Amino acid sequence: MPEFSWEPLDFLEALGVVPVGEEYGISYSYSVDRKPLNLTLTIWPMAGDVELTIRCEGMAEPVVLLNLLSSPGARVVSAKDGKFIEFAAANLFAGRYDISRPAPYGFRLKLEPNWQVTTFSYDV
Repeated sequence: MPEFSWEPLDFLEALGVVPVGEEYGISYSYSVDRKPLNLTLTIWPMAGDVELTIRCEGMAEPVVLLNLLSSPGARVVSAKDGKFIEFAAANLFAGRYDISRPAPYGFRLKLEPNWQVTTFSYDV
């Protein structure tokens, strides 16, 4: 199975935090605070698994908890309406995912101006 296709330096720039890496690159976890919210994004690149959690201070359960298994990859996109990360949905591609082109569909984490989680699809 091909590894998760992504550019870690783009994620570092987009999220503005250094990830905490598990030994041997098993996972990378980004934690971003925008009081009263905290966003945690964890990527397991060898498995292609992604977990996104958005928590609000004072709430026991997360506002958003999203798990994506066996994703072929993600890319950071800067557009006129803000910056976002697109995560490709699993089982879409026969070959290796190329982050220079958009995936047909998946979920999008909008980073600017505010956090927003949506699904997306492109005509291909």
